Amino acid sequence: MRYGVVMFDDEVRKSSGNKKRVANGASVSIDGGTSRRIVSVSELESDVKWLTNFGFTDFNANGLGRNPNFYFSGFLRTEFRAIAEEIGAGSEQLSADKTAEMMSTLFGRVMRVATGTLGVDLKTNSISTKGLADFIAARIINRNKIPDEINTALSHAYQTYTTVMARVPRDWKKVMLRTPRYLHALDVLSTPVPSESQWVYLQNARLPESNSDRIGWCLGNELPVLANVVVKPRRGEYGSLISYNAGAANARTWVCQPELLMLAQYCDVEVIGAFVCEAGFEAQKEIESFPDFGDFTLASFSLGLIAENFWVSMASPRTSPTNQKFFPPRAIWYRATDRISMFMQAVKLQREKFQVYSYGLGNVTVYYPPGATKDMTDFALAMGLDVPAATFAEIRTELRLNEDE
Repeated sequence: MRYGVVMFDDEVRKSSGNKKRVANGASVSIDGGTSRRIVSVSELESDVKWLTNFGFTDFNANGLGRNPNFYFSGFLRTEFRAIAEEIGAGSEQLSADKTAEMMSTLFGRVMRVATGTLGVDLKTNSISTKGLADFIAARIINRNKIPDEINTALSHAYQTYTTVMARVPRDWKKVMLRTPRYLHALDVLSTPVPSESQWVYLQNARLPESNSDRIGWCLGNELPVLANVVVKPRRGEYGSLISYNAGAANARTWVCQPELLMLAQYCDVEVIGAFVCEAGFEAQKEIESFPDFGDFTLASFSLGLIAENFWVSMASPRTSPTNQKFFPPRAIWYRATDRISMFMQAVKLQREKFQVYSYGLGNVTVYYPPGATKDMTDFALAMGLDVPAATFAEIRTELRLNEDE
């Protein structure tokens, strides 16, 4: 199988307003080959899987979702434009032709690892907009039906990222800083996670009498515990960053042990009930196939994208044939580890007077004042965070402007 990239002109131009972007006119490249121009998608080869730069809405508005060979811009989980900026192939750095060539090289490498090393099957039986993480998850079929009572609790404990409820000065710039993907995946997947079976509910009367004793009981329990809580962040910088509930699809009323440990340090937490997993913690067989290419593993950008999609595939709900969502307990534990790790990075950035906008999924999005790009970049690199290559071009521009003044 060959892999290519389609960069539609309407998206490259970043046209504003409600104008519908159309799938006409594009720069295309296959496996890093010389880019060429097309007028219509009907000119594209049928033996190539194509990653496009169209987002979900424009992708489906143009009917591209009906072709199993086309993928939307978020297929690799990180958006097409964000990846291009990370590797120095953004619209401000390279022409569309050169960007298409670099992105098709990267896309081909990622997909060959996915299909060759992980055994991902790209066949689909329905018209849908799936991402790579969905295909990775589909390698192992789990037909276990999680009981409704614990599934409901788990759904109200699940959260992918946290948004911080604070106003940002209008003229500040935004950047996404990222923990190296492969290392972050290892960190998340090293978290012990519970079994899906033998969850028992303990109501208020069966827990220790005082609230502090209840928190201690939950945290000290050798078995996995999911606590039913009411959270009130304390005043201060940590309370604003915790931003409990912000960014969640469902109101958060349950937390797992790792998250409870963090919240108890910075918030007033009341425990009103708990689920305990009597089956204990359980090894996850999927991790046995986690890719490792030896000495070059940490230097591979494409393997980093694979690793990110790998852990996200294990930290997401699954859907039954009847469209019922099941929330595996491991998803709650993995997501909590991810958010806690990025919360710690967010605290350091906030202390340096950068405005944190959101965190989770291995990254922190921050705003910083004009002219402070180098200060922000230097601090992020000292923390071990990856900075998009496009940001270094901004530093050069700022330095030239300062010299002109």
